[in-house]
Amino acid sequence: MTSIHHVAKSGFGVGTNELYDRARPSYQPFALDFIRKSLKATKSLNIVELGSGTGIFTRALLADPEWNASILHLKAIEPSEGMRNVFSQTVKDERISVSDGTFSVTGVDDSWADLVVIAQAFHWCPDYNAASVEFSRILKPHGAVAFIWNLEDREGARWVSEVRDIIEAHEQGTPQFRRMLWRQTFSTPAYQSAFDPPEEKIWDYKLQATVDSVIDRASRDMLYAKTDEMSVSFYANLPLEVKQVLKTSDFNKDLYSGEIDTVTGFALVTSVQTCFVWQHAQALKGIPTCYIFASPYDHRTPRPPFHALVPQGLSREPGLVLVSAVGQVRFWDSIGSGLAGGDNFVGSQLDEMVLEEEVTNLVRADAQTYILSTSFGRLYRLLLSSTGGKSHLTCHPFARPTGSSSFSRLLPSFFASASSSSYEVKDKSKHIHAVALGLGAATGDRDVWVLANGHIQLWSVKGAGWEELVLDYDLSTRLATEVKDKFKLDDCQDIELSDLAVFNDGNVAVLLSYSGKEESNDFHRLYALVELSRTPQDFTVVSIKSVPYQTTSRPGPPVHPRIQLIFAGSIVSVQFGDAVALCARVSEYRDRLELKSHSDRTLGVGVSLSTNVLLILTATTMMKVTLDFEKIQSFIPETGRAHLIKSIMMQAILYGSSPLNPLRFSFPPELNAEALMQGAEQLSQAVLKSDPEVVRQSHDLTVQLTGRKERLSWLIGFINENGVLVKMAQRSRQKLATDAEQLYACNQLWLSYNQHISSSSSQSILKDAVVAYMEELDDGPHEDVMRAFFRFRVRDIGKLLKKVLEVVMSSSRSVGGRVAHLLPEANRIVLAVVRSAFQYRAYNLAIYGIVLPMENPWTSMPAVIDTVQSLFDLTTKTVEPSHGSSIRGNDKEPSVQLPKLAAILFESIKERLDWLASMGKEVQHEMEELQQKFATLRPEVLETLRRCGHEESAYALAEKYQDFATLVALCHKDTVYPPQDNPHAERIQSYIQRFKEDFTTELCQWYIQHGEVRVMFDEEAHGGGYLDAFFREKPNIAISWIHDLGKERFGYAASALLQNAKSASNLEGKHLMLSVGKLAYLAQSQETNILTDQSDLDAFHDELDFVSVHEGLLQEFRTALQSVRTRSLDGQIDAICKAKATRLVRRVAFTHKFRDCLRQLLQGKSLSIEDVVDLLTLKDNSDSVEDYATSLHLLSRVKGLPEARKTSALRTVWRRVYLHDDWDTVLKTADVSDAEINSRYQGTALYLTLCSVMQRDSGPIIPPDEALMLPTMEEIVSRWPGMSSEQVDSLINDYTFEQDKLGEFKLEDVYVRIHELAAYEVEWEEGQ
Repeated sequence: MTSIHHVAKSGFGVGTNELYDRARPSYQPFALDFIRKSLKATKSLNIVELGSGTGIFTRALLADPEWNASILHLKAIEPSEGMRNVFSQTVKDERISVSDGTFSVTGVDDSWADLVVIAQAFHWCPDYNAASVEFSRILKPHGAVAFIWNLEDREGARWVSEVRDIIEAHEQGTPQFRRMLWRQTFSTPAYQSAFDPPEEKIWDYKLQATVDSVIDRASRDMLYAKTDEMSVSFYANLPLEVKQVLKTSDFNKDLYSGEIDTVTGFALVTSVQTCFVWQHAQALKGIPTCYIFASPYDHRTPRPPFHALVPQGLSREPGLVLVSAVGQVRFWDSIGSGLAGGDNFVGSQLDEMVLEEEVTNLVRADAQTYILSTSFGRLYRLLLSSTGGKSHLTCHPFARPTGSSSFSRLLPSFFASASSSSYEVKDKSKHIHAVALGLGAATGDRDVWVLANGHIQLWSVKGAGWEELVLDYDLSTRLATEVKDKFKLDDCQDIELSDLAVFNDGNVAVLLSYSGKEESNDFHRLYALVELSRTPQDFTVVSIKSVPYQTTSRPGPPVHPRIQLIFAGSIVSVQFGDAVALCARVSEYRDRLELKSHSDRTLGVGVSLSTNVLLILTATTMMKVTLDFEKIQSFIPETGRAHLIKSIMMQAILYGSSPLNPLRFSFPPELNAEALMQGAEQLSQAVLKSDPEVVRQSHDLTVQLTGRKERLSWLIGFINENGVLVKMAQRSRQKLATDAEQLYACNQLWLSYNQHISSSSSQSILKDAVVAYMEELDDGPHEDVMRAFFRFRVRDIGKLLKKVLEVVMSSSRSVGGRVAHLLPEANRIVLAVVRSAFQYRAYNLAIYGIVLPMENPWTSMPAVIDTVQSLFDLTTKTVEPSHGSSIRGNDKEPSVQLPKLAAILFESIKERLDWLASMGKEVQHEMEELQQKFATLRPEVLETLRRCGHEESAYALAEKYQDFATLVALCHKDTVYPPQDNPHAERIQSYIQRFKEDFTTELCQWYIQHGEVRVMFDEEAHGGGYLDAFFREKPNIAISWIHDLGKERFGYAASALLQNAKSASNLEGKHLMLSVGKLAYLAQSQETNILTDQSDLDAFHDELDFVSVHEGLLQEFRTALQSVRTRSLDGQIDAICKAKATRLVRRVAFTHKFRDCLRQLLQGKSLSIEDVVDLLTLKDNSDSVEDYATSLHLLSRVKGLPEARKTSALRTVWRRVYLHDDWDTVLKTADVSDAEINSRYQGTALYLTLCSVMQRDSGPIIPPDEALMLPTMEEIVSRWPGMSSEQVDSLINDYTFEQDKLGEFKLEDVYVRIHELAAYEVEWEEGQ
């Protein structure tokens, strides 16, 4: 195990500790006194201070008189070189030494120390047992170890808590004191074997604080951004004078410039009026001295002067050169004069400056030489010198050599006249945008590269004092083609060259920009870095790389981007007005740092060619950027860019929320959608799993959960803020939303659990469920299993609900089946989880851009639905009143939970149905099953709510899910008729107005199904007006005719009545419908005065005739009951059969069928044609021979009867007609005249039936030989389905008996004669 924590190693490295020393508070006398009094020895103490840091605790000991007198030697052990350096500077005492070491390797002799003290450091210990072994080794017998910390009190003031939140957000999972990991020391074997139990003491005290001290404290270790390739942290505050000026400036109007000079260690900020200079390294130790100078000013330009610090060596403060835009030059030999007003300067004016010409660049070549450029293409060499203690400043334009001595060119008299050998031409079109120093030569010559309005120039600045133009090349035309091809542009005519720099190998980096156009029609400029290699006559383009930055057409402060080389040119930094971009030269690494506030801007970037540190000066602070060159050089685009996208989002949620962070985070212009989704999902999962890299750890789980929620809120907020949500697929959006809602649900559950354990020490269902679930997963052991679950198992929250139910059922079995005392908590758990998830989702749908339905949502998994339903059922059994008892306590748990359980049950089922409906045929079966379940379950649940005293909740749910059938049923649980006495009458009317036909359809159906048609028509009569729509949607001829009559639609009523009467089973009702229907038919005819189709009237007549046949049969049969006293139906049937069916004796099947038809007739039922025919032809017809003809007439008019059965029925009737007479008697002819024989024939049933049939045209006349044909097996089964084979055989036997008997009579000749007689009779009657 490493002996130094990696964060402590980097966080307390060189250059970070002056602020630490300034920001940390010292230690109070009462704490020091407590430690001293706990020691056995009191004089000549040998003390070992481990993790001594910058010496804050050591200085507190020395400042205490009693401690100072007691110290013999103190050995400070500190592993951080930076800390030791500050310690050595701040602690001056011969008794005290400081050396390198760790908690477990001190280098101190055995049994040397009376006291080992560790102040504000032991929480960094990586091995508590090894440290305890070392303590024991170096301590004398009876020696002591003291751990002491100075901590802010979160409860002391709200702002303290808020500052702690800011600080703790950047802890990166480090083992801070508040995590209490250091307490594990006391349970290690080494400690327990060598030390007594610890004694603890806590004191409260107050310290006076200022805004700056609080900011220093919060900023001490503050990271602004961190990736694998770089980290950005607070470096130093600005001087107060600079802060005050910049704080009130409007950068759109007030122009500022600045720089951080890593050579001199100073920084400056200048406006058109004032220049501020300070030592930026000094700002680490405290408030730096600020040197203030008056800028060379000219009312013709608002631009601040160009500036350069003049290195004077380590022993002197630097000098300062300021050059105004119009060419006024001021040189201060030392910035120290700024403390005395800054009036002691050497001034001059560039001569030959013309109207509209302005200075454009000032570049330091070395401590004495500076290069100036102008907007008219002129270059100047500025020389600084000192003679006799006086400073001199000379300046000359670039010129060719002359015959005179070059030494004379260095004299101050240069400004008095211009050399004829200078490059005289001034050209406004040669505006110089940038100047960069090139390679130097041993001769003292130096290359200077220039960008002049699209041209690149190479100048050789000779050590002999003259300058030579080596190259002037039209670079913009060349690069336009290269950029167009590289980035696949349609056109690239507006290319602009902004800046350049020269690599150590002589290649040139050029920053250029070109226009682009977004989908929103917002024009913007894109940037690229081009590396050029010079050939004798041309340039070769080595590479073109896009810069991760773009400007837009939106207004902002003027920007001229500048580039600088870092670490021998391995990385190029590009300073924009609101950002600094970084691009690697060799690899494809690119990143940027962007300022958050519109009132902030970059003022300078300090780089070093030999280190990996970059300093950034802004209008609000100074930042330090530390780069990892190895990782930058090994950056792999395929994986690195995806990781970089994730890193950007991670930084946004870790650091973006801090109000002290000057940076904002955004995605690069070219954003890969897959990398975005992958990174966002991974980051969301890391938050759910409490990854210490992204989640601040805390024993206070409420705080920890809140922090994680905020992380996810920042994540989606960052995605939306950057407008990239549209790049994310719906699946990815829903995954992020699901993670967030599960975390929110867990937070709500934890709050509920906290309240439960705070108010009760009884059994916790939630804890039992968590323990059981974690054991099932074999996840453990955990010292605190509850917090472990909520830290690492948030995604399993849905699965935990099933375990809650299992715990309830298991506990109920162990306590004799009583669950009433368990249900309230179990219900609270499920409600807290599912309800909060639904609420969160509904509230955040738009934020996540969710398009419903959710894909297989966890809140409606079958296990969740089953759990909620089971708890609802258990709660119902517990609270539902027994038969006859009243409802009690429906406002208390668990009864009050019923409506909430029902609500989430319905919502879960509906949600799953929506998802299944979107999935297509592969889940069709599951969807249909769930639909059926929901349709059955819904009314049961709502009725349960009503019974248990939650009627309004039942109505609300039925309304929400538009369960109109249940709504109707709920509205009619009390008085139904008269409708005005129904307590829900107003509610019904409101539903009719609100839901219209959706509700009235179910309302009408309920009235019909429950025999309350009267209520329906009563409401219609009072203005309901919805029956027309109902009957159109749900035709019901059994009822609609009443409505049609009321509306005087007689034709519709007649048609409905006729159709309904044909299928009516009740004879009386059939008669009534036919009678009313006939009247309606006649009324319609009268009203329209149009004769309608006669067939309709004939149909009424036929049906009424059929009813009359029924009534005639009833009248005939009842005559057999006049002398019978029995009231039973069977008795009446027996009596009728005995009197009216004597011919059926021994005909078992016919008798059975006759009795069955007779029973139905006596019960008032309407019989079928075939049944009526059987009654008419099987009974005794001695006094009613005409019934045979009636049967034939009925059969001739019947419709809808299968033709085969109709033909068979006709044969049966004729067969029975032939069997009616005593043919043996009729056919005796001895001593009988012909007239008598004909008279006998005319008295037969056959004759009378033939006459009737011929007169009425009642179907075919079937001769005896055809009448012998019997019904087939298929016809019998068709008429009487379900009949057993024995019954069928019995029927066939009876039919066969008729067949045999008819066959014995041989009536063929007689039939012919009787047919002739009947025909004569009919003909004669028709002729009358």
